[in-house]
Amino acid sequence: EDAIHSQWLKMVNAALQRDRILTNKARFGTLALNKQTVLNTWSGLLMDEDSLPDDWIFTKGVLVGIRPKAATANGIG
Repeated sequence: EDAIHSQWLKMVNAALQRDRILTNKARFGTLALNKQTVLNTWSGLLMDEDSLPDDWIFTKGVLVGIRPKAATANGIG
């Protein structure tokens, strides 16, 4: 069960990273995702979101704010 949770969290973070990369208009041109749409989609789901800039798309280390299952099982988070 912990392995499934960890794998799910890894996949959600990968989706976040993919969305961030796909906002690059220089690389993807008209196929690039709208940056504001990505910001709105992930709003409220990020780790330490209050400490991030309003436009965190190109900020390193942005992760989904879901604690690992072991941390929540131990009463943390």
